[in-house]
Amino acid sequence: MEVKFVIKNGELIEKDEAGISIYNKGLFFDFAVYSNIKVTQGKMFLPELEVKKLFESADAIGIEHNFTKDNLIEWAGILIEKNNLKDALLRVLLIGQEKDTAPLLFIFPVGLTFYPDKYYNAGVKLITYNGERFMPISKTKNLLLNYVAYREAEKNNAIDALLVDRDDNIREGTRTSFFVVKDNTLIMPPKEKVLEGITRKIISEIARKVMNVKEEDIPLKKINDYDEHLITGTSIKVMPVRQIDNIILRDKVGEKVKALQKLFKEYGEKFT
Repeated sequence: MEVKFVIKNGELIEKDEAGISIYNKGLFFDFAVYSNIKVTQGKMFLPELEVKKLFESADAIGIEHNFTKDNLIEWAGILIEKNNLKDALLRVLLIGQEKDTAPLLFIFPVGLTFYPDKYYNAGVKLITYNGERFMPISKTKNLLLNYVAYREAEKNNAIDALLVDRDDNIREGTRTSFFVVKDNTLIMPPKEKVLEGITRKIISEIARKVMNVKEEDIPLKKINDYDEHLITGTSIKVMPVRQIDNIILRDKVGEKVKALQKLFKEYGEKFT
């Protein structure tokens, strides 16, 4: 994917001009939030929800700004057109500044990852990593824990790492949401303990068509007590979990995960 242009505070500029000073305190102290808008075949997927999450994250840590939802969606559309984007993620980065200094907002394309069918048909491996996201309700740029945990996952040929909190409960992946199924109920960690991404919200809504849904802690030591396990995410969509660490959970995709995959596919088709 060739990228020529990015957006800075509403202005279309060449990507090489999009530098940030090393003296920028907002960037240095991670006083910044971000969101990702998925683009497939040149069309944005639910940009309103992604921008809403960005603004909610900004409010949670006190970043003041005058940007609007319409601003961002319009600028994102310009970026898609000028870069002739087909499949990509548009990363929106909002950096807070010192008092009386306007914030910085960047929109820039990055690659969109596609996964082989076997991941969805046979399930994937995850590892666990001890740690908790800082201020999980806000999608901040404080991502060192996620980076280190994901690096460990790569070393162990796993697709992601599950963050396990001080009470030995599984919270979320470094870039995914985690769910389990017990009998006819989809279970997810409480939203105040995780980053509640757009895909997680969608899954929690559409799942109610075929099963019950509830939030509660998911203890790692009881991971074998559940019938099915899955992760979701912007690029990952709905992916079954076959293995966590050295624990083999199942050797084929469960019926509830199959149902969720079908529902999510049908949901996405309404926006393409």
